Amino acid sequence: MLTISAGSDTLIPPARVTALKESMPLSMIPAPVSRITAEEIGRSGIYRQDRLSSRIPGLLIPEYGASLTSTIYIRGLGSRMDNPVMGLYIDGIPVLDKNAYDIDWTAVRSATMLRGPQGTLYGRNTMGGVLALRTLSPTDRDGKQAYLGYGTANSVRAGGSVIFGKNALSVSLRHTDGFFRNEYKGKACDPYNGATLRWKWERSDEGRPFLSNTLSVSASKEGGFAYGKLDGEELLPVSYDGDSGYSRLSIIEGMRARFAGEKIAFDFSGSVQALLDDMRMDQDYTPRSVFTLQQKQKNAAATFEALARKADETGRWAPLSGVFLFGRYNGMSAPVSFLRDGIESLILDNANRNIPSQIGFLEISDNELPVASDFRITSWGAALFHESAFTFGKWRLTAGLRLDYEGAVMDYDCLASLHYRFNPTMVSEKAFSIPYDGSLGHSRFQVLPKLSVMCNASEGLFIYANSTKGSRAGGFNTQIFSDILQNLMMNGLMNDLGVHLDRPTVSVGASNTRYDPEVAWNYELGTRYSNGGFRSEISVYQINVKDQQLTVFPPGMSIGRMMTNAGKSRSRGVETEAGWHGEKFHTSLTYSFCDARFLEYNDGNNDYSGNRVPYVPEHTLYAGAGLSLPVGENSLEIDAALKGTGPISWNETGTRLEPWYMTLEGRISFKMTKYDLYLEGTNLTGTKAGAFYFKSVGNEFLALARPRSIIAGIQIKL
Repeated sequence: MLTISAGSDTLIPPARVTALKESMPLSMIPAPVSRITAEEIGRSGIYRQDRLSSRIPGLLIPEYGASLTSTIYIRGLGSRMDNPVMGLYIDGIPVLDKNAYDIDWTAVRSATMLRGPQGTLYGRNTMGGVLALRTLSPTDRDGKQAYLGYGTANSVRAGGSVIFGKNALSVSLRHTDGFFRNEYKGKACDPYNGATLRWKWERSDEGRPFLSNTLSVSASKEGGFAYGKLDGEELLPVSYDGDSGYSRLSIIEGMRARFAGEKIAFDFSGSVQALLDDMRMDQDYTPRSVFTLQQKQKNAAATFEALARKADETGRWAPLSGVFLFGRYNGMSAPVSFLRDGIESLILDNANRNIPSQIGFLEISDNELPVASDFRITSWGAALFHESAFTFGKWRLTAGLRLDYEGAVMDYDCLASLHYRFNPTMVSEKAFSIPYDGSLGHSRFQVLPKLSVMCNASEGLFIYANSTKGSRAGGFNTQIFSDILQNLMMNGLMNDLGVHLDRPTVSVGASNTRYDPEVAWNYELGTRYSNGGFRSEISVYQINVKDQQLTVFPPGMSIGRMMTNAGKSRSRGVETEAGWHGEKFHTSLTYSFCDARFLEYNDGNNDYSGNRVPYVPEHTLYAGAGLSLPVGENSLEIDAALKGTGPISWNETGTRLEPWYMTLEGRISFKMTKYDLYLEGTNLTGTKAGAFYFKSVGNEFLALARPRSIIAGIQIKL
């Protein structure tokens, strides 16, 4: 059950620093807040972030592709590429790379999400909100445990945690044979093997500065990309010939400190982060040998933040000031290989179509045509921010401002080479190559203000209104360079033959690969109420978005995808959650309605103004309940929940629609003094629903949500 709580981990006494920057109880934050406790995480079997879909109002984190994807949609915002719409903090350390979001929740003790733009305090890429996770601390009393589970698709989940001295150590392992079958290869296409290790050292002695150090290491190797081709309204089985998979190593080392004087308290945090990954993809997703993609990244980043606030925040004025710095480097190699079928259909057919048959025709002898694409992307940023809260009796007024600067440079070095012969005039083959290199840069200064007011109308009843601004960083479209090289190669071949084509040299050039930041203003009115075990919250909002970032697939036989900026859009919606927690029974309900539409969007071929923003669910619903029954000295816990999502428009035209669908999940646990036995299942209804839709090389594809899954296990309390 989601609750609005002012638990001990939401305050910042000298002995504890939390995952959130706000020092007030959650009930006093003038924005929608969802919180999941350690008990709720255990009873619901949450072990990854996608399990939060619908549980948090309006949130959709579809599970498809591979861990690289980490797609997040909320309040009409989101995209599957590059910068996320939601910020992720683990023990107060921001995770900069979206590719590291999808990890196992090893020893997570609570999850708190602030919904709506949080740009003033949290900065870039927090337009939809901030999810803050707190992991096992050496001060927790129930940290010694081990667990083992086994279920559908030969799936295994195992792990454990231990506390010794000022240290907390946890580890998790996960394996599955896969849930989707590649019919062409006759085996599952989405196996997974992964492990996560987390070590936390913490000193929180009274009267001494708080110090904490957390090291997280996550490694995985998996398949994925269970995309089936759409033939009209019929979804064909997953069937492709190439190798596809994803492997990743993620390391995050973060340190935090708090020095509390008599008048001022200082909080410092810093981190170094590294991510090494390798993705291989049969990018046409068919049995034909058309083209493949490999993308390898070497990503390194560093962050630093310093905060200053009044040591005693119980007075009328509570100021908070801070500075944030980050630097990031990504060395990426993303070669695309055209295979024989791709050479014939994407290059030779297009070329020979422009050559009169009586003159001759072009031949390419290569069975594989590599297009090398190497990138070096360096980005950096600095921000100054301040927020002041003023209390006047029952009223609390908060005003804040962030000055945010960010810059980036991309160096690209691409090369395509082949051997061709023009039949019948050329006796022998001729080598031909197209180099393409250069550099692009951009920088942007943002002002991110915030204004809110809250009234403590009566005991347990709060009413708030806020106006906040958020932004999502711009970037570069690296995955469209294969299209650029394909066009350059086509035109270069024709020029080499002396054939003039009556069309532009390239449809897209490097200068077109840069896209701008996305900016949103959020206006919101809400109320929350708590009384004993009952908690509720409801809010209505409107978000006005400028330069909304959308993932688009160029028309025709293009092979790449790119991020583009739509003109303007707006989202209107209502979000509500309510729950009651008693000694033996609890229940919770969350619901969201979101109407997200383009106000101005013309891609040069079509005007989509007034249409729904794609990939955004119009409704989400979560209805859960749990019962605890005593069995002698033991207890039997039963939990179940219905989750609903949809409808979702898959494209800008609204011609592809995922209708409303519902799934059932549940968990039964028999709790003893030292052991817990459990049986849990997801999608128990066996609902067949789409998780993601896209187009590639003129074909349409759909990935399905994971089918029914059941796992049984044991948890041992050490």
